[in-house]
Amino acid sequence: MSQHDYVKHVLPSGLRVITVPMPSTRSVTILIMAAVGSRYETRQINGISHFMEHMFFKGAEKYPDTMAVASAIEGVGGLFNAFTSEERVAYYVKLSSGKVELAYDVLSDMLLRSKFDPEEIDRERGVIVEEIRMYNDDPMSCVQNGFKEHFFGDQPLGWDVAGPEAVINSVQREDFIKYRDLHYTAGNCVLAAAGDITPSRAQELAEKYFPIQPGAGKAPAAPYRPLEGQRSRLIKKKTEQGHFVLGFPIPGEEDPIQPALKILSTVMGGAMSSRLFHEIRERRGLAYYIGSSRRVFTDTGAFVISAGVNVNKMEEAVECVMQELGKAATDGFTADELTRGRENLKGGLDLSLENSMTQANLYAGREVVYGKVKTPAQIVAELDAVTLDGLNAAAREYFNRGRVKMTLLGPYDGVERFDRKLEG
Repeated sequence: MSQHDYVKHVLPSGLRVITVPMPSTRSVTILIMAAVGSRYETRQINGISHFMEHMFFKGAEKYPDTMAVASAIEGVGGLFNAFTSEERVAYYVKLSSGKVELAYDVLSDMLLRSKFDPEEIDRERGVIVEEIRMYNDDPMSCVQNGFKEHFFGDQPLGWDVAGPEAVINSVQREDFIKYRDLHYTAGNCVLAAAGDITPSRAQELAEKYFPIQPGAGKAPAAPYRPLEGQRSRLIKKKTEQGHFVLGFPIPGEEDPIQPALKILSTVMGGAMSSRLFHEIRERRGLAYYIGSSRRVFTDTGAFVISAGVNVNKMEEAVECVMQELGKAATDGFTADELTRGRENLKGGLDLSLENSMTQANLYAGREVVYGKVKTPAQIVAELDAVTLDGLNAAAREYFNRGRVKMTLLGPYDGVERFDRKLEG
Protein backbone atom coordinates (compact mmCIF):
# COMPACT_ATOMS: atom_id res chain seq x y z
CA MET A 1 0.00 0.00 0.00
CA SER A 2 1.52 3.32 -1.04
CA GLN A 3 1.68 6.33 1.25
CA HIS A 4 -1.32 8.06 -0.36
CA ASP A 5 -3.71 5.09 -0.54
CA TYR A 6 -6.67 5.08 1.79
CA VAL A 7 -9.38 2.71 2.97
CA LYS A 8 -12.96 3.76 3.68
CA HIS A 9 -15.31 1.70 5.83
CA VAL A 10 -18.84 2.57 6.90
CA LEU A 11 -19.96 1.29 10.31
CA PRO A 12 -23.55 0.02 10.76
CA SER A 13 -24.39 3.32 12.48
CA GLY A 14 -23.46 5.22 9.31
CA LEU A 15 -20.18 6.60 10.70
CA ARG A 16 -17.59 6.74 7.93
CA VAL A 17 -14.12 5.57 8.92
CA ILE A 18 -11.18 6.55 6.69
CA THR A 19 -7.68 5.19 7.21
CA VAL A 20 -4.60 6.62 5.51
CA PRO A 21 -1.63 4.38 6.35
CA MET A 22 1.75 6.15 6.43
CA PRO A 23 4.23 3.34 7.17
CA SER A 24 7.22 5.68 7.25
CA THR A 25 6.02 7.59 10.31
CA ARG A 26 5.90 6.61 13.98
CA SER A 27 2.98 8.85 14.86
CA VAL A 28 -0.73 8.82 14.15
CA THR A 29 -3.45 11.46 13.97
CA ILE A 30 -7.01 10.57 14.91
CA LEU A 31 -9.50 13.20 13.75
CA ILE A 32 -13.27 13.34 13.91
CA MET A 33 -14.98 15.88 11.68
CA ALA A 34 -18.62 16.97 11.48
CA ALA A 35 -20.32 18.71 8.56
CA VAL A 36 -21.42 21.67 10.62
CA GLY A 37 -20.18 25.16 11.38
CA SER A 38 -21.28 28.77 11.59
CA ARG A 39 -23.20 28.48 8.31
CA TYR A 40 -25.67 26.18 10.06
CA GLU A 41 -26.53 28.71 12.75
CA THR A 42 -29.28 31.26 13.23
CA ARG A 43 -28.77 34.75 14.61
CA GLN A 44 -29.95 33.53 18.02
CA ILE A 45 -27.15 30.96 18.27
CA ASN A 46 -24.46 32.51 16.03
CA GLY A 47 -21.17 31.32 17.49
CA ILE A 48 -22.45 28.10 19.06
CA SER A 49 -20.43 25.82 16.74
CA HIS A 50 -17.21 27.46 17.94
CA PHE A 51 -18.42 27.69 21.56
CA MET A 52 -19.23 23.96 21.46
CA GLU A 53 -15.71 23.23 20.22
CA HIS A 54 -14.45 24.82 23.45
CA MET A 55 -16.99 22.96 25.60
CA PHE A 56 -16.07 19.51 24.30
CA PHE A 57 -12.70 19.98 26.04
CA LYS A 58 -14.28 20.99 29.35
CA GLY A 59 -15.08 17.60 30.77
CA ALA A 60 -16.97 14.35 30.18
CA GLU A 61 -17.28 11.08 32.09
CA LYS A 62 -13.80 9.55 32.01
CA TYR A 63 -11.85 12.78 31.57
CA PRO A 64 -13.84 15.13 33.82
CA ASP A 65 -12.13 18.44 33.04
CA THR A 66 -9.65 20.19 30.76
CA MET A 67 -6.72 19.25 33.00
CA ALA A 68 -7.61 15.55 32.74
CA VAL A 69 -7.75 15.75 28.93
CA ALA A 70 -4.50 17.71 28.71
CA SER A 71 -2.69 15.47 31.18
CA ALA A 72 -3.71 12.30 29.35
CA ILE A 73 -2.48 13.51 25.95
CA GLU A 74 0.50 15.59 27.00
CA GLY A 75 1.56 12.86 29.42
CA VAL A 76 2.54 10.77 26.40
CA GLY A 77 3.97 13.68 24.40
CA GLY A 78 0.89 14.08 22.22
CA LEU A 79 -0.89 17.09 20.76
CA PHE A 80 -4.59 17.87 20.62
CA ASN A 81 -6.68 20.67 19.20
CA ALA A 82 -9.80 21.53 17.24
CA PHE A 83 -11.02 24.01 14.65
CA THR A 84 -14.33 25.50 13.57
CA SER A 85 -15.09 26.95 10.16
CA GLU A 86 -18.24 27.86 8.26
CA GLU A 87 -18.94 24.32 7.04
CA ARG A 88 -16.72 21.95 9.06
CA VAL A 89 -15.73 21.34 12.68
CA ALA A 90 -12.93 18.94 13.62
CA TYR A 91 -11.25 17.58 16.75
CA TYR A 92 -7.97 15.71 16.65
CA VAL A 93 -5.26 14.05 18.69
CA LYS A 94 -1.76 13.35 17.34
CA LEU A 95 0.56 11.07 19.29
CA SER A 96 2.98 8.19 19.12
CA SER A 97 1.36 5.26 17.32
CA GLY A 98 2.05 3.02 20.30
CA LYS A 99 -0.47 5.09 22.28
CA VAL A 100 -3.15 5.25 19.59
CA GLU A 101 -5.93 3.76 21.72
CA LEU A 102 -5.62 6.72 24.10
CA ALA A 103 -6.52 9.09 21.24
CA TYR A 104 -9.75 7.20 20.54
CA ASP A 105 -10.55 7.03 24.25
CA VAL A 106 -10.16 10.79 24.79
CA LEU A 107 -11.97 11.87 21.61
CA SER A 108 -14.91 9.52 22.12
CA ASP A 109 -15.35 10.62 25.74
CA MET A 110 -15.37 14.27 24.66
CA LEU A 111 -17.73 13.84 21.72
CA LEU A 112 -20.15 11.27 23.13
CA ARG A 113 -20.27 12.01 26.86
CA SER A 114 -19.53 15.72 27.27
CA LYS A 115 -21.22 17.18 30.36
CA PHE A 116 -21.84 20.77 29.20
CA ASP A 117 -21.73 21.79 32.84
CA PRO A 118 -23.54 25.14 33.28
CA GLU A 119 -20.75 26.46 35.50
CA GLU A 120 -18.16 25.59 32.87
CA ILE A 121 -20.31 27.21 30.17
CA ASP A 122 -20.47 30.42 32.20
CA ARG A 123 -16.72 30.31 32.81
CA GLU A 124 -15.96 29.73 29.13
CA ARG A 125 -18.12 32.67 28.04
CA GLY A 126 -15.43 35.00 29.34
CA VAL A 127 -12.70 33.10 27.52
CA ILE A 128 -14.51 33.34 24.17
CA VAL A 129 -15.38 37.00 24.64
CA GLU A 130 -11.69 37.69 25.21
CA GLU A 131 -10.85 35.65 22.10
CA ILE A 132 -13.28 37.77 20.05
CA ARG A 133 -11.77 40.98 21.45
CA MET A 134 -8.25 39.73 20.76
CA TYR A 135 -9.05 39.22 17.07
CA ASN A 136 -10.81 42.58 16.90
CA ASP A 137 -7.73 44.25 18.36
CA ASP A 138 -5.46 42.65 15.76
CA PRO A 139 -5.73 44.73 12.55
CA MET A 140 -4.98 41.84 10.18
CA SER A 141 -7.65 39.62 11.75
CA CYS A 142 -10.10 42.46 12.08
CA VAL A 143 -9.91 43.48 8.41
CA GLN A 144 -10.27 39.86 7.28
CA ASN A 145 -13.37 39.35 9.41
CA GLY A 146 -14.71 42.70 8.29
CA PHE A 147 -14.19 41.79 4.65
CA LYS A 148 -16.05 38.49 5.08
CA GLU A 149 -19.03 40.28 6.63
CA HIS A 150 -18.94 42.96 3.93
CA PHE A 151 -18.48 40.58 0.99
CA PHE A 152 -21.02 37.89 1.92
CA GLY A 153 -23.46 40.18 3.70
CA ASP A 154 -25.89 39.75 6.57
CA GLN A 155 -26.48 36.01 6.30
CA PRO A 156 -24.83 33.00 7.97
CA LEU A 157 -21.91 32.83 5.52
CA GLY A 158 -21.07 36.46 6.29
CA TRP A 159 -21.31 36.20 10.07
CA ASP A 160 -18.31 35.85 12.36
CA VAL A 161 -17.57 32.19 13.18
CA ALA A 162 -16.96 33.21 16.82
CA GLY A 163 -20.31 35.03 16.99
CA PRO A 164 -21.21 38.29 18.72
CA GLU A 165 -20.60 38.77 22.43
CA ALA A 166 -24.33 39.09 23.14
CA VAL A 167 -24.99 35.56 21.84
CA ILE A 168 -21.99 34.11 23.66
CA ASN A 169 -23.41 35.54 26.88
CA SER A 170 -26.91 34.22 26.24
CA VAL A 171 -26.72 30.58 25.00
CA GLN A 172 -27.61 27.94 27.58
CA ARG A 173 -26.89 24.26 28.18
CA GLU A 174 -30.05 23.16 26.36
CA ASP A 175 -28.90 25.02 23.25
CA PHE A 176 -25.70 22.97 23.19
CA ILE A 177 -27.53 19.67 23.73
CA LYS A 178 -30.03 20.41 20.96
CA TYR A 179 -27.30 21.49 18.53
CA ARG A 180 -25.14 18.44 19.29
CA ASP A 181 -28.02 16.00 18.88
CA LEU A 182 -28.96 17.56 15.54
CA HIS A 183 -25.50 17.68 13.95
CA TYR A 184 -23.15 15.28 15.74
CA THR A 185 -24.74 12.12 14.37
CA ALA A 186 -23.05 9.14 12.74
CA GLY A 187 -24.24 10.09 9.27
CA ASN A 188 -22.87 13.61 9.59
CA CYS A 189 -19.40 12.69 10.86
CA VAL A 190 -16.20 11.16 9.54
CA LEU A 191 -13.56 9.51 11.71
CA ALA A 192 -10.14 9.62 10.07
CA ALA A 193 -6.90 7.94 11.09
CA ALA A 194 -3.64 8.82 9.35
CA GLY A 195 -0.15 7.62 10.15
CA ASP A 196 1.27 4.41 11.54
CA ILE A 197 -1.98 2.44 11.72
CA THR A 198 -3.61 -0.29 9.64
CA PRO A 199 -7.19 -0.09 8.32
CA SER A 200 -8.20 -3.15 10.35
CA ARG A 201 -6.89 -1.61 13.57
CA ALA A 202 -8.59 1.72 12.82
CA GLN A 203 -11.89 -0.03 12.14
CA GLU A 204 -11.59 -2.11 15.32
CA LEU A 205 -10.96 0.97 17.48
CA ALA A 206 -13.72 2.96 15.77
CA GLU A 207 -16.23 0.20 16.54
CA LYS A 208 -15.04 -0.02 20.15
CA TYR A 209 -14.95 3.68 20.98
CA PHE A 210 -17.49 5.38 18.71
CA PRO A 211 -20.97 3.90 19.18
CA ILE A 212 -22.21 7.28 17.99
CA GLN A 213 -25.96 7.73 17.63
CA PRO A 214 -27.27 6.92 14.15
CA GLY A 215 -28.72 9.83 12.29
CA ALA A 216 -29.25 11.37 8.93
CA GLY A 217 -26.49 12.95 6.91
CA LYS A 218 -25.89 16.64 6.45
CA ALA A 219 -28.59 19.00 7.62
CA PRO A 220 -29.20 21.73 5.04
CA ALA A 221 -27.01 24.80 5.44
CA ALA A 222 -28.44 28.25 4.93
CA PRO A 223 -28.38 28.86 1.16
CA TYR A 224 -26.18 31.67 -0.04
CA ARG A 225 -27.95 34.64 -1.59
CA PRO A 226 -25.87 37.29 -3.39
CA LEU A 227 -26.67 40.59 -1.71
CA GLU A 228 -26.31 44.10 -3.04
CA GLY A 229 -24.38 46.60 -1.01
CA GLN A 230 -21.85 49.38 -1.21
CA ARG A 231 -18.61 48.50 -2.96
CA SER A 232 -16.18 49.59 -0.25
CA ARG A 233 -16.32 49.70 3.52
CA LEU A 234 -14.04 51.38 6.07
CA ILE A 235 -13.15 50.10 9.54
CA LYS A 236 -11.76 53.21 11.20
CA LYS A 237 -8.92 52.41 13.59
CA LYS A 238 -5.91 54.36 14.75
CA THR A 239 -3.13 52.17 13.33
CA GLU A 240 0.43 52.67 12.15
CA GLN A 241 -0.23 50.59 9.05
CA GLY A 242 -3.21 50.55 6.70
CA HIS A 243 -4.79 47.27 5.64
CA PHE A 244 -7.10 46.39 2.81
CA VAL A 245 -8.79 43.26 1.50
CA LEU A 246 -10.51 43.20 -1.86
CA GLY A 247 -12.20 40.32 -3.58
CA PHE A 248 -14.24 38.97 -6.46
CA PRO A 249 -17.00 36.32 -6.44
CA ILE A 250 -15.98 32.84 -7.59
CA PRO A 251 -17.89 29.52 -7.78
CA GLY A 252 -18.03 26.85 -5.08
CA GLU A 253 -15.51 24.23 -4.01
CA GLU A 254 -16.48 21.52 -6.50
CA ASP A 255 -16.64 23.74 -9.59
CA PRO A 256 -14.27 22.60 -12.38
CA ILE A 257 -12.73 26.10 -12.51
CA GLN A 258 -11.13 25.71 -9.08
CA PRO A 259 -7.81 24.13 -10.23
CA ALA A 260 -7.27 27.11 -12.57
CA LEU A 261 -8.17 29.50 -9.75
CA LYS A 262 -5.64 27.79 -7.45
CA ILE A 263 -2.89 28.44 -9.98
CA LEU A 264 -4.21 31.94 -10.63
CA SER A 265 -3.97 32.72 -6.92
CA THR A 266 -0.41 31.38 -6.76
CA VAL A 267 0.89 33.35 -9.75
CA MET A 268 -0.89 36.56 -8.72
CA GLY A 269 -0.01 36.66 -5.04
CA GLY A 270 0.62 33.25 -3.53
CA ALA A 271 4.42 33.24 -3.58
CA MET A 272 7.41 35.58 -3.35
CA SER A 273 7.86 35.24 -7.13
CA SER A 274 4.22 36.23 -7.78
CA ARG A 275 3.21 39.34 -9.69
CA LEU A 276 1.70 41.26 -6.79
CA PHE A 277 4.55 40.50 -4.40
CA HIS A 278 7.12 41.56 -6.96
CA GLU A 279 5.35 44.73 -8.11
CA ILE A 280 3.75 46.02 -4.88
CA ARG A 281 6.36 45.02 -2.31
CA GLU A 282 9.68 44.45 -4.06
CA ARG A 283 9.52 47.04 -6.84
CA ARG A 284 7.46 49.83 -5.28
CA GLY A 285 7.94 49.18 -1.55
CA LEU A 286 4.28 49.90 -0.83
CA ALA A 287 3.41 46.91 1.34
CA TYR A 288 5.02 44.75 3.98
CA TYR A 289 2.68 41.85 3.24
CA ILE A 290 0.57 41.23 0.16
CA GLY A 291 -0.97 38.01 -1.05
CA SER A 292 -3.91 36.35 -2.73
CA SER A 293 -6.05 33.42 -1.65
CA ARG A 294 -9.33 31.67 -2.30
CA ARG A 295 -12.12 31.40 0.24
CA VAL A 296 -14.30 28.59 -1.05
CA PHE A 297 -17.48 27.03 0.26
CA THR A 298 -19.89 24.48 -1.16
CA ASP A 299 -21.74 26.90 -3.43
CA THR A 300 -19.75 30.14 -3.61
CA GLY A 301 -16.46 31.76 -2.77
CA ALA A 302 -14.19 34.76 -3.06
CA PHE A 303 -10.86 35.38 -4.76
CA VAL A 304 -9.14 37.63 -2.23
CA ILE A 305 -6.19 40.04 -2.29
CA SER A 306 -4.91 41.20 1.13
CA ALA A 307 -2.23 43.77 1.96
CA GLY A 308 -0.74 45.84 4.77
CA VAL A 309 0.54 49.16 3.44
CA ASN A 310 2.00 52.48 4.50
CA VAL A 311 -0.99 54.49 5.76
CA ASN A 312 -0.12 57.38 3.43
CA LYS A 313 0.16 55.18 0.33
CA MET A 314 -3.15 53.34 0.49
CA GLU A 315 -4.54 54.97 -2.67
CA GLU A 316 -1.43 54.13 -4.66
CA ALA A 317 -1.40 50.53 -3.40
CA VAL A 318 -5.06 49.89 -4.26
CA GLU A 319 -4.55 51.47 -7.68
CA CYS A 320 -1.46 49.33 -8.37
CA VAL A 321 -3.25 46.14 -7.36
CA MET A 322 -6.14 46.91 -9.68
CA GLN A 323 -3.68 47.70 -12.50
CA GLU A 324 -1.98 44.33 -12.05
CA LEU A 325 -5.31 42.52 -12.01
CA GLY A 326 -6.30 44.41 -15.15
CA LYS A 327 -3.06 43.40 -16.89
CA ALA A 328 -3.66 39.77 -15.97
CA ALA A 329 -7.20 39.88 -17.34
CA THR A 330 -6.21 41.68 -20.56
CA ASP A 331 -2.78 40.28 -21.41
CA GLY A 332 -2.82 36.93 -19.62
CA PHE A 333 0.13 34.97 -18.30
CA THR A 334 3.18 33.26 -19.75
CA ALA A 335 3.71 29.53 -20.09
CA ASP A 336 6.53 29.86 -17.55
CA GLU A 337 4.19 31.43 -14.98
CA LEU A 338 1.70 28.60 -15.47
CA THR A 339 4.44 26.01 -14.94
CA ARG A 340 5.86 27.74 -11.87
CA GLY A 341 2.41 28.18 -10.31
CA ARG A 342 1.46 24.57 -10.93
CA GLU A 343 4.75 23.16 -9.63
CA ASN A 344 4.62 25.43 -6.59
CA LEU A 345 1.25 23.94 -5.63
CA LYS A 346 2.31 20.37 -6.32
CA GLY A 347 5.50 20.76 -4.32
CA GLY A 348 3.67 22.37 -1.42
CA LEU A 349 1.16 19.52 -1.43
CA ASP A 350 3.96 16.95 -1.23
CA LEU A 351 5.58 18.76 1.69
CA SER A 352 2.29 19.09 3.58
CA LEU A 353 1.48 15.40 3.18
CA GLU A 354 4.45 14.43 5.33
CA ASN A 355 2.21 15.48 8.25
CA SER A 356 -0.41 12.95 9.36
CA MET A 357 -2.66 15.78 10.54
CA THR A 358 -2.74 17.20 7.00
CA GLN A 359 -3.55 13.77 5.59
CA ALA A 360 -6.41 13.18 8.02
CA ASN A 361 -7.85 16.63 7.35
CA LEU A 362 -7.51 16.27 3.56
CA TYR A 363 -9.39 12.99 3.35
CA ALA A 364 -12.03 13.80 5.96
CA GLY A 365 -12.70 17.30 4.64
CA ARG A 366 -14.20 16.28 1.30
CA GLU A 367 -15.79 13.08 2.55
CA VAL A 368 -17.75 14.75 5.34
CA VAL A 369 -19.33 17.36 3.04
CA TYR A 370 -19.53 15.63 -0.35
CA GLY A 371 -19.51 11.93 0.51
CA LYS A 372 -16.31 11.35 -1.48
CA VAL A 373 -12.62 11.99 -1.01
CA LYS A 374 -10.21 13.77 -3.28
CA THR A 375 -6.82 12.07 -3.21
CA PRO A 376 -3.49 13.87 -3.69
CA ALA A 377 -3.14 12.12 -7.07
CA GLN A 378 -6.50 13.54 -8.17
CA ILE A 379 -5.52 17.03 -7.01
CA VAL A 380 -2.26 16.82 -8.99
CA ALA A 381 -4.10 15.52 -12.08
CA GLU A 382 -6.49 18.49 -11.90
CA LEU A 383 -3.59 20.92 -11.71
CA ASP A 384 -1.79 19.20 -14.60
CA ALA A 385 -4.93 19.55 -16.73
CA VAL A 386 -5.00 23.36 -16.48
CA THR A 387 -3.93 24.93 -19.77
CA LEU A 388 -2.58 28.41 -20.39
CA ASP A 389 -5.84 29.25 -22.18
CA GLY A 390 -7.75 28.02 -19.13
CA LEU A 391 -5.66 30.11 -16.74
CA ASN A 392 -6.06 33.24 -18.87
CA ALA A 393 -9.80 32.64 -19.26
CA ALA A 394 -10.16 32.43 -15.47
CA ALA A 395 -8.38 35.78 -15.06
CA ARG A 396 -10.60 37.41 -17.69
CA GLU A 397 -13.80 36.08 -16.18
CA TYR A 398 -13.18 36.59 -12.48
CA PHE A 399 -11.10 39.79 -12.32
CA ASN A 400 -14.24 41.76 -13.09
CA ARG A 401 -14.08 45.34 -11.77
CA GLY A 402 -17.85 45.52 -11.78
CA ARG A 403 -18.06 42.84 -9.07
CA VAL A 404 -15.19 43.82 -6.78
CA LYS A 405 -15.71 44.63 -3.09
CA MET A 406 -13.15 46.08 -0.69
CA THR A 407 -12.74 46.53 3.06
CA LEU A 408 -10.11 48.93 4.45
CA LEU A 409 -8.83 49.41 7.98
CA GLY A 410 -6.89 52.43 9.14
CA PRO A 411 -7.00 56.00 10.51
CA TYR A 412 -9.00 57.36 7.59
CA ASP A 413 -12.00 59.70 7.57
CA GLY A 414 -13.76 58.14 4.59
CA VAL A 415 -13.58 55.44 1.96
CA GLU A 416 -14.51 57.39 -1.18
CA ARG A 417 -11.01 58.27 -2.44
CA PHE A 418 -9.89 54.65 -2.09
CA ASP A 419 -13.08 53.32 -3.61
CA ARG A 420 -12.49 55.38 -6.77
CA LYS A 421 -9.23 53.49 -7.38
CA LEU A 422 -11.23 50.31 -7.94
CA GLU A 423 -12.55 51.77 -11.19
CA GLY A 424 -9.16 52.01 -12.90
